[in-house]
Amino acid sequence: MPTFSLKYQTAENIPAPFAHAIEINGSFEQDLTLNFEITYLDREELTEEELFDEGFSVDDDFTWKDTLPKVWSDVVFGSLKSANELFIKSLEPHQDFWQVDFNGKSFYPKNTDAFKYLIEELQQAVYEKAGREASLKLTFLKNQSGENVEVFVSASFIERKLQLIRTNIIDGSSETKVLAWDELNFILKNTFSGEFEAEFAHSNKPSHKGLFLNVGHELWYEVGKSLLIHPNKILKIMKL
Repeated sequence: MPTFSLKYQTAENIPAPFAHAIEINGSFEQDLTLNFEITYLDREELTEEELFDEGFSVDDDFTWKDTLPKVWSDVVFGSLKSANELFIKSLEPHQDFWQVDFNGKSFYPKNTDAFKYLIEELQQAVYEKAGREASLKLTFLKNQSGENVEVFVSASFIERKLQLIRTNIIDGSSETKVLAWDELNFILKNTFSGEFEAEFAHSNKPSHKGLFLNVGHELWYEVGKSLLIHPNKILKIMKL
């Protein structure tokens, strides 16, 4: 059966606690069999408080071995098969380290942005299946005169499935759509391009006039007050 290996390490100029290395080894069967390992680098001189302030813990290293569904076999195989080789003598401080091993070749991929996005999605799928993180759930709420609409977006990285449920709060009617997985990048970029200010967010679902966002926990962010973002970015998602 075909096998592959992806090795990645953040650039030399990326400091701790963000500096890390990822190694993924796998094989293509009916499902995608994976060995996934992430190791954070150069944290010896950081205090627990400094790690917590950046959203990390004292030990974020993680190793996992299991399978992901066949859809992942197709995606990873396609990415590897279409990859082009880039010849680099040495890396600059701003360049990430890459090594792709596939089909008898070991190389630095030319399209590193695509491979970085692939690894990020694989990491999220692994974290979800391991129970380390929950699947993505976003709720958009629009309360205006004569228009009360809630849009719930859920994304399973394990299944690479993106679903949207639009509900008319006034009459209770709803519609469900399965969106193309590529739409997720559009949703994430528009949702998280703003500035979130948790201290001004609502702890309960709002009933007053406005545009709101819940990102999967108890807080509701109000556009223009606790979420500083252009309203059109949220409204474009609600119209999908």
